[in-house]
Amino acid sequence: MIDDELLDSLAHPTLSSGWLGQGRDASFAALAGELQAQPYLGACAIGLAGVEGYSHRGFIEACRAYPGMIPIAGCDPACDGSLEALRALRAMGFRGIKLHPRFSGLTRRLDSLAPLLRAAGDVGLVVFFCTYQHCGLEQYPDEDPFFTMVGLLREAPQTKVVLVHGGDVSVLRYAQLVRHNPRLLLDLSLTLMKFQGSSVDADLAYLFRHFDRRICVGSDWPEYSLGEVRARYEHFAAGLAPDKRRNIAHGNLLAFLGVDRASLSA
Repeated sequence: MIDDELLDSLAHPTLSSGWLGQGRDASFAALAGELQAQPYLGACAIGLAGVEGYSHRGFIEACRAYPGMIPIAGCDPACDGSLEALRALRAMGFRGIKLHPRFSGLTRRLDSLAPLLRAAGDVGLVVFFCTYQHCGLEQYPDEDPFFTMVGLLREAPQTKVVLVHGGDVSVLRYAQLVRHNPRLLLDLSLTLMKFQGSSVDADLAYLFRHFDRRICVGSDWPEYSLGEVRARYEHFAAGLAPDKRRNIAHGNLLAFLGVDRASLSA
């Protein structure tokens, strides 16, 4: 039997149980039920600052009520950017923070995040950085967001960063950045699901075959069900050696976060 239960790198349970007015059940209980039904090892439960009643204390307490939830704080750069604030998040038990430039209105000012990124690394928080920069013209980046992001990462070379959504349609380009920088990990959430039937499928197949040590799989739940994501994982992982499947499914993410697998079932 192949040991390749998935560890979801990107799930969004909410304190309100709602999801952006879409009528989806984004409750912690619903996520826990899907994790058990599939089954998954667990999920990075990722908060979004200012969304669906998010608060640091409420979110981490909700995570603690369910096995397998790895708490990642929703970070508001305006409130949580200081060393003291980030140290407090680490002391609360958060493993990382989520930076969402679009939701924070910073798609054209990524360089302003450099002090926060450095401070996160200083206190031992992994940064989940959203690479999906597409938006309306008024906020669309003036320059190539890839190079702007590279400039930001260069300002915090010791910080571990998960590149959330893997650069979407530019996933191979982002993979090449990850290849040469061991403190980066490529997350395939959203990209794995959104571009089915496009040329991105060929890129994903290549990464599963040849880049298995540097990628992880997320759902962007509740946008996609865990079952749907598992099916896509199986599509791309078919025929891979057991060690490659294990790396992609959970091994890379566990090692990157420094999480003991046994702790997910405690």
